[in-house]
Amino acid sequence: MRFLLLLSFLFSFPLLAADSSIDFGQKNSAEKAREAMNEVQRLSADIQSLKGRVIDLNKDLRVMEEALLFPSNTQFSVFVSVEGGQFFTLESVKLKIDDKLVSSHLYSARQRDALQRGGVQKLFVTNLSEGRHQITAFFTGIGPNGRPYKRATELTLEKGKGSQFLELAVGDDSGRQEPVFSINQW
Repeated sequence: MRFLLLLSFLFSFPLLAADSSIDFGQKNSAEKAREAMNEVQRLSADIQSLKGRVIDLNKDLRVMEEALLFPSNTQFSVFVSVEGGQFFTLESVKLKIDDKLVSSHLYSARQRDALQRGGVQKLFVTNLSEGRHQITAFFTGIGPNGRPYKRATELTLEKGKGSQFLELAVGDDSGRQEPVFSINQW
């Protein structure tokens, strides 16, 4: 009797396994996987949207920060430009205002290349009170014939109300075949 029960069980087992009405969780798990993938895609889109909003907010905050820290009536900005550069390769710039060193910058090859192509670098921004100020710029680099070259240029300016902009310009004097350094007011 036991043998017949065992035999009937063995023969009925393959029929149960082949029965398509039994799910064993396959359909359910595929549906859950699709739902999970849709949720991940939705969250990814939301994250990208938030990233864009954060970037826009950061830009706005920087503009507001500059307006608060450097009001337009006392703002003083100094820029560096290179025109020509045939007789001088800029290595560094130091800036003094009223005999106080306020900024210095060492240039990389990429920065020099950008300046040579017409770029302008913002070297220094501060608040400067109205009145007379002494501006001194020191330029260091490689001059004619590959020799070290260091020059300074000065400007006494009368700062009035409103923003003030200066350009530390490096140019070429083809007649004398040497670099020219100047401070220009905008």
